[in-house]
Amino acid sequence: MSETPEKKPRTRGLSPEKTAQTRSGLLAAALEEFTEHGFAGAQMSQITARAGIAKGTAYRYFPTKTALFEGVVTEFMAPLISGIGAPEPGPEETVGDFLRRTLLPMMETIESSRRADVARLVLAEGKNFPFIAQTYRREAYDRTNAFVRAAAQIALERGELRDDTLVRHPQLIFAPLWLSMIEVGILVPEAPVPGATLLAEQIDLFFPPRRRDG
Repeated sequence: MSETPEKKPRTRGLSPEKTAQTRSGLLAAALEEFTEHGFAGAQMSQITARAGIAKGTAYRYFPTKTALFEGVVTEFMAPLISGIGAPEPGPEETVGDFLRRTLLPMMETIESSRRADVARLVLAEGKNFPFIAQTYRREAYDRTNAFVRAAAQIALERGELRDDTLVRHPQLIFAPLWLSMIEVGILVPEAPVPGATLLAEQIDLFFPPRRRDG
């Protein structure tokens, strides 16, 4: 009488939740490694050790270190930036108040999370590795400038701006944010001025708050 072959248990693939968790942990570890050692100095072996996964697992998600960096930018910046959409100030809302309502919370989120580290990494490594600057520009810089330019055009048509400076140079709104990042990382890390504070002041320069009677 022949023996019945023992059935091997089926191996089940990772659940979508587990896959997303692994990917998220890998990206968080990569950001830490890139921030501490720069793009050139970052090692995939160290990134995977931080994430607690095998090196081969990391390559299944991101085949190169370049792809991993692009994933970091997309993971930490794109969802926040893409959420601002087209500028739509309310009928009784000035464009200045609209920018305060939309941009200041976004900046506070950036400063309270690891997203600011991404921008600092661009400052530190963008010249040596142009793809880093190109990735950040595509995912964050161009989108925010387009948002401010469109809002400034609305303000100009409403008569809320004295000239078209902000339409031509929307990056002026965010210029203080880059100064804040330089202060945090280089100039005065012991007492930097919060980026959200500088952003609010810059908005006020273009759109002075309305005076309230009484």
